[in-house]
Amino acid sequence: MLRAGGYRDLSLDEVARRAGTAKSSIYRRWPSKAALAAEIVRREWPPQHDASDRDAALRAFEILMNGALGGVVASLIGEAQESGETRAIVVDLLAPYRGVDDAALGAILFRRLLGT
Repeated sequence: MLRAGGYRDLSLDEVARRAGTAKSSIYRRWPSKAALAAEIVRREWPPQHDASDRDAALRAFEILMNGALGGVVASLIGEAQESGETRAIVVDLLAPYRGVDDAALGAILFRRLLGT
């Protein structure tokens, strides 16, 4: 569902319906749509680089952002500008890539934004 429609179209009502459970059950596990989306990104794209290897972290981040879930990560980053809860989720999600300097990460995000 997240891959097909992206973060904006992710509906916890629809997740609950497809899972055959109550929406309250979804909220017990994931307190927000952002938390659920971040968990999906972690499960589908777990960091597989050595955190101390800056070049490997940079390559892994670029692959993540250029992959099927890059738009989801970009949407989470955008939402994090207005929500402290989402900001904390994004900081945790991107922690494995923090060995890379901000300018290099920013360049990858900027390219994603421009679609280049």
